Amino acid sequence: MYRVECSSSVNALFGNPESWNSLSDGIPFRQTRWLKPWWDQFGDALEAYVVVARDDQGQICGILPLCRQLASPRTLRFMGDNNACTDFASILLDSGATAAQSIVAQSIVDAMVQFLCLHAGSDSYGWDFLELDGVSAADPVMRCFSASLAKAGVIVHAQSRMSTWFLKSAESWEQQLSNHSKRTRKKTKGFLEAVDKTPGMQRVLAQSSEQVDEFMDAMIELHQRRWNAVGEPGSYADKRLRDFVIQMAHEMFEHERLYLPVLRLDGRIIGGELGILSDNQLYIYSSGFDLDASDLEPGRILAVNTHKYVHDQGLRGIEYMRGDEPYKPRSGAEPTPLLQLRVVAPRWWAKVCHSAWSAQFELKQWARRRTGRELVKVVDMALTS
Repeated sequence: MYRVECSSSVNALFGNPESWNSLSDGIPFRQTRWLKPWWDQFGDALEAYVVVARDDQGQICGILPLCRQLASPRTLRFMGDNNACTDFASILLDSGATAAQSIVAQSIVDAMVQFLCLHAGSDSYGWDFLELDGVSAADPVMRCFSASLAKAGVIVHAQSRMSTWFLKSAESWEQQLSNHSKRTRKKTKGFLEAVDKTPGMQRVLAQSSEQVDEFMDAMIELHQRRWNAVGEPGSYADKRLRDFVIQMAHEMFEHERLYLPVLRLDGRIIGGELGILSDNQLYIYSSGFDLDASDLEPGRILAVNTHKYVHDQGLRGIEYMRGDEPYKPRSGAEPTPLLQLRVVAPRWWAKVCHSAWSAQFELKQWARRRTGRELVKVVDMALTS
C-alpha cells in the first residue's frame, strides 16, 4: 500500500513546510520551524537520511527524519539530536493514522521498518545503529515502531535517564491554586503582584524582531552566567547552539509561536524565559535569571506569571520538557520517561558490536548497584502501555 524511499535532499522537503508540518501532530520540535534552523547550524557534517512513505496517490503520509553519521559505525540519529534537546522526536504521520491501534499507522511503520532492514547493508542507505534520543515513553507511534522492529527480529534497547514534566491546567485558576498549601497560595499571589508592587519592575513580552534579539541575548547571557558561577560551561557555550536557538526563535516569532517574556528592573533585564506555543499548550525550553537580583526571585515571578498566562489563554498546560529539577514535581507537574533507543542493524558485525556495548552497559549497571547510585531504567518499548 505504501512506497517508501530515502531522501538526502532535506532542503527540498523543508521547502514544503505545510506538507511536513501537517504530519507533526502540532508538536513544534517535529516541525520545520525547529528542524530547519537546526539543520542550518549542525547539518554540515551530516548526511540527511529522511525516510518518506507515500500512498498510492504519491502523497507523503509519513516521514522519519533522520541523519547519518558516515564514519564507522554508520549511525542514524533523529534530526535535532545533540545538546539541542529535541524532545518528543518521532515518526511523523498523518493525523488520521496516529492512533495507537490504527491499521494505517501500523502499515506505514511496517513499510518503513521493512525499508530499513532491507537496506541496512547497502552502500547507499546502509546503517549499523539507530541512536534515537528524545523519544517519549508515551508516544504510541514509537511504540508501534519498536514493536515492528522486534517483530522483524531487530534488537531494540530502550533506556531512560530522565523524564519530561507536564503541568496540566485545572478548570479554573482558583482550582489550580487549591492543589497547593495555604503558604504556597500566598507566595503565588505575592509573585503575581510583584511586578506591580516593585518600583521599576516590568514584565515584557517580545513584540518585535528587535526585541527578540535583545531578549534572547539577555536570556542567554543570564543563563550562561548562572552555570559559569558553579563551574559549568553552560548550554550556550557552543556558538552553533546559540545561533540555532536565536534563528529558531525568529522562526517561531514570525509564525506567532514564540513566548519570550523578560523581567526588567529599572530598564535592566534580570530574567527571561524562552517558550514555544502549540495550538493547545506551552513548552518551556530555556531560562536565565540574574544572580545579583536573586533576592527578588525573578525566576519565580516569571514562572508564576507564565502559569497564569497559560490559564488565561485557555491552554491545556505547560510542558517543562526534559530534566528532573526539583521545582517541576514541586509545581505539580507529572513525569513521563524520556527514552534513548538503540536499534541494531540486522547484520552480524553490528550485532557483535552491540554485544560488546551491552556487556559494558551491564558492567556500569553493576557499578551503580555497588555504589548505591540510581540505575539507568531499561524499558521494553514494544510493551509500554
